[in-house]
Amino acid sequence: MSAEEELKSIIESSRKISQDGTLVTYDLTSGIDFSNPKAVAKALSDVFFEKDAINWFKVNDDKIDFVPTYKVRVVMKEEHNKKLESTVDDFLKDLQKDGISKDYSKQIKKGSIIATQLQSAMAKHALESTLFKHSLDKVYEDSIRDDLFVDLLEKLEIRSLSGKDLIDWNKLPL
Repeated sequence: MSAEEELKSIIESSRKISQDGTLVTYDLTSGIDFSNPKAVAKALSDVFFEKDAINWFKVNDDKIDFVPTYKVRVVMKEEHNKKLESTVDDFLKDLQKDGISKDYSKQIKKGSIIATQLQSAMAKHALESTLFKHSLDKVYEDSIRDDLFVDLLEKLEIRSLSGKDLIDWNKLPL
């Protein structure tokens, strides 16, 4: 097992679902080596999409709706200081860039006949029913991705054991 696979396995095993199913918690307060924050962020992003975010997309005929059914909380120790900040920043960048636009959009697209319908469906939700024409214009692609990223963040918390919010809302990678 590679170091990346082992890290993903540790993160997966830290995933716990509340009894009522409204909250999934990733407890990363022990067992995780934060000396390589980019690796931790990438592994966390992968597990988050594979186990949680991918389930929030529902396919109906030619439409794809973003329907989150629970909240996700990631808990980390504050004592990692800069490494922790770097991990959170890298995770948010992975979540926005790589997570949505490459690996997982392919999985979501499996239920859709035409790739542009995916963009249209995401825009419809993210921009409150304002439809973009099927366009490959970079401005529209960025807008759709950024709005979906913000929608995902509404269902994601990254906190310390003391409850401190570890997302720097002023430095979001938008």
